[in-house]
Amino acid sequence: MDFVRYEAYTPVERPTYQAELDEVVRNVARATRESVERQGVGRAVRTAHGKTYGLVKATVTVGEPPEPYAQGIFAAPAVYDAVVRYSNGLGHLRADSLLGAACGMGIKMFGVPGTSLLTDEAEATTFDLNLINNRVFFANTAYDYMVIERLFAELPDALVNPARRKSWMGEFLTRQGTLETADEWLWDELFAMLSFAKVPRQNLFSYTYNSMGAFRYGDHIAKVRTVPTQDSLAGIEHDGVDVLSDGEAFRNTLVAEAGERDHSFELQVQLNTDLTRMPVDNTSVEWPEQLSPWVTVARIAIPRQDISGADNLAADGTSITPWRSREDHRPIGEIQRVREEVYRRSSIERHRLNGQPRQEPASSAQLLG
Repeated sequence: MDFVRYEAYTPVERPTYQAELDEVVRNVARATRESVERQGVGRAVRTAHGKTYGLVKATVTVGEPPEPYAQGIFAAPAVYDAVVRYSNGLGHLRADSLLGAACGMGIKMFGVPGTSLLTDEAEATTFDLNLINNRVFFANTAYDYMVIERLFAELPDALVNPARRKSWMGEFLTRQGTLETADEWLWDELFAMLSFAKVPRQNLFSYTYNSMGAFRYGDHIAKVRTVPTQDSLAGIEHDGVDVLSDGEAFRNTLVAEAGERDHSFELQVQLNTDLTRMPVDNTSVEWPEQLSPWVTVARIAIPRQDISGADNLAADGTSITPWRSREDHRPIGEIQRVREEVYRRSSIERHRLNGQPRQEPASSAQLLG
């Protein structure tokens, strides 16, 4: 199987990119400030993944993957202390019945060697992965993000309201009227967005979580995912998530499962074999598994633990960004470049408003006790 070399990818350069990115950053900073009053909890809330369901201690064990999967931090056996954050994808603090089932798994590893890609914390030893329980994403450019971020502030209400649903999807498809012909419309992005409505509500330990974009993977290009192990899936007892009778069903089932048994995931990599059929700059198109298999490079072990206390949620003062990485795993594609500055600015603004120091923890114990 022939894998695409990293140097074969040429980033798309658009003359309007910087102006669009600046507007995105201003919008995110404003929305973060407004969230203090809008969410009604007396503190700033993330504009995406605003509701935390729980933080758990974990261990990431790198095995001996075959070539060419032994690259970067996965090149040699290693064991990393870690934490995992589970969250809802929307930027609201509401009952689960008023939110969708798009949920995230954020992984932060500690003690990872190498220089961080974030210039203001180059010496930090943390390494983050941002994953979501769907195979595709719905924004691919800074301009997409600029428009879609405003529209997503209306979710899920806009899609529940019959009077707003069609006009909302029309604005999404045409990027609020800025795309004039059907050939330009955001068809892939719309279908990707609608696919999130099909995500079932289930125990957070039972989902497969995918990276929202591509990364350099040493000499190659890849996407990353986590898949629950068969033993872990077989042991789940609280598989039903009844959001109609329990407004905190996602958290309560997570707390129950974490407190009763160990859980585990396989961390897997899919290498790119065709830049046309496995596009980097269109995250709304799934990479076919027939073109390149998923290969396990590490295992995530989540030991039995009590996360029921309010302090577990209060510990969520840290940030998780795909750019807290290393050169061998550099995020690539325009939407990944957008996320670099958006996540940084959002974190700075949120920590400032909440009076929290913006400093990377050195271990899971420092973060969770």
